Amino acid sequence: MAPFVRVDCVTINSPDPEGLARFWAHLVGGVPRDAGNGFVLVDPGEGHVRLLFQRTGAVPDRQDRVHLDCQVADREDAIARVEELGGRLLERRSDSNGAWAVMTDPEGNTFCL
Repeated sequence: MAPFVRVDCVTINSPDPEGLARFWAHLVGGVPRDAGNGFVLVDPGEGHVRLLFQRTGAVPDRQDRVHLDCQVADREDAIARVEELGGRLLERRSDSNGAWAVMTDPEGNTFCL
């Protein structure tokens, strides 16, 4: 079966995304850059996982401080397939960078399409 989701980056919630991005850039390579709307991206280059740091008001007390951001060819189709596999749509969100769907896997771990 061909995959229908491609992991685009790992997103990390942080009250200080700039500082945390600088830390991780030293570890994995790349230069932190403003991705808009309180996000900072570290791209270590071709073949390596990108890290996206998302501003939060405080350190989240939820267990899912880290989640996957995924790309799909057709978001509605992907939502339906995720639900067929036991996942769940939590909510739809958007900002000036685009729109996405917040999903959970069968154990409640969040990821975005």
